[in-house]
Amino acid sequence: MTPEEVTYLSVLLFSIPIGFLFKDLSPQARRWGGAAVGGALSLLTCGPHVLHSLVTTLGAWGLLRLLPGRCGAATLAWTFAYLLFFRSLWVWGLPEPPPYANALQLLLTLKLVSLAMDTQEPRGGDDPAVLGSLGAPPGLAETLSYSFCYLGLLTGPFYRLGTHRDWVLGPVAAPRWRRVLTHVRWTPVLGALGEAASRFFPLDAVRDPGFARHPFAFRLFYMVPVFFAFRMRFYVGWLCAEAACIAAGLGGYPPAAHPKPGAGPTRPCPRPTRAEAEASETWDFSAVRTIDPWGTERCRRFREGMRHWNMSVQWWLAQYVHRRAPRRPPALRSVWTMLASAYWHGLHPGFYLSFLSVPLWLAAERAAERALRGRLSPRGWSLAAGPHWFLKMRAYDYLCMGFVLRDAAATLSYWASIYFCLHLLPLAILLLAAIAGPGPEGDSEGKKGEREANPDDGDPDIAKKRDSSTLRDPKIEEGGDDPSARDPKIQEEGGGSSVRKRRDPRIQEGGTLPSLGVSP
Repeated sequence: MTPEEVTYLSVLLFSIPIGFLFKDLSPQARRWGGAAVGGALSLLTCGPHVLHSLVTTLGAWGLLRLLPGRCGAATLAWTFAYLLFFRSLWVWGLPEPPPYANALQLLLTLKLVSLAMDTQEPRGGDDPAVLGSLGAPPGLAETLSYSFCYLGLLTGPFYRLGTHRDWVLGPVAAPRWRRVLTHVRWTPVLGALGEAASRFFPLDAVRDPGFARHPFAFRLFYMVPVFFAFRMRFYVGWLCAEAACIAAGLGGYPPAAHPKPGAGPTRPCPRPTRAEAEASETWDFSAVRTIDPWGTERCRRFREGMRHWNMSVQWWLAQYVHRRAPRRPPALRSVWTMLASAYWHGLHPGFYLSFLSVPLWLAAERAAERALRGRLSPRGWSLAAGPHWFLKMRAYDYLCMGFVLRDAAATLSYWASIYFCLHLLPLAILLLAAIAGPGPEGDSEGKKGEREANPDDGDPDIAKKRDSSTLRDPKIEEGGDDPSARDPKIQEEGGGSSVRKRRDPRIQEGGTLPSLGVSP
């Protein structure tokens, strides 16, 4: 493990046990205690560079107050512009920040953009009330306490202000140690496997000029253990980050609320007046779920694999970037989203080479499914699952190399050493699919694929329920459909007003309203 990885793991292991201390505190103690711990961790890991995050937060809050009707776009522009400044400090003769400061800035960008968009949403007048939207800009104190809460500070998960408010106001879910330990029970094994893979197949070997002299099969295989080690590290980190949230009770909701990663609750559901009113084992912590290791490993489709990886960030991209991208052609929306994701991750050319190759694979998968649908028997379709899964994993292996190598020369050198085979393959699939034409059921499947052309789709319910004529399409969200758009009782009451009834009017510092990680 590198010193950076040791620091991240230490922060996570520290965050898990102290979470149990926060559950019995008063709302104000939870708010300021969480912010105090987060501030202390920020100073310990980032030192004076934490000022960048403070300036970003104050600037975003100022935009909320000055431009309440346009604060979403303004805050997105402000935070993304500051990311450019933050990553080019050497140009201005300023000291280079540590990697922890970059992680803090990344998560803070997600929070502030979400906060601004959720403040602006109800003002458009063309949408039903959205769960998690804010009626008025939050106060400075609440903005700071949300931004610097120690939960998810450096590693995620991302969660909305509404989820943070619900944690502050309580009642807080009270899971036992057993549930937390069960959540991380596989992390020692995953960590050991990842460490072994990185030792036997070090990434630096790819940069060695002698790497090209190895047989083609070895060069092609090498990306498999590299991505395996990469996945295992993130599995460990994200599972521990989720465990810290579970220990503190953040993101816990009754199952009837149907919480989704990043989004929080997706259906109006009054919170219990006492934590004991809901059995500790039944609280649903999907709102702070970041990773589904089993789903990532075993799912068949390329697109579906993206839904299981860095789930809260995938929701953020779908909600605040993808749904606001140009609608035609569908591939352009994927390019737009991947470009935003690459920029958010950093300025390294390898990020852009990898992320901007994702739409090619999405298009190839969509075209192949459209061509084969109806031409294969049910048994043939089942037999095709194995090769489909294999290609999905190899595509991820291939694209991951740009993410880990980072610079363009090293990435292109490795891809050239295996003859860009996994760029040529999707192009060949597109060509063959165009020659074959759509299968007997391909036209309907192709239309469904176009509607699903976003980073977090793959759910057949999306295609069934989506109204393509609606500009603000709730199906693009990971959070599912908007109940107020379907339930006449909710519409009669004024959208999602029923959700307001479950809010505690005592602590709405910024005004009251319902509240509830690409990687390659």
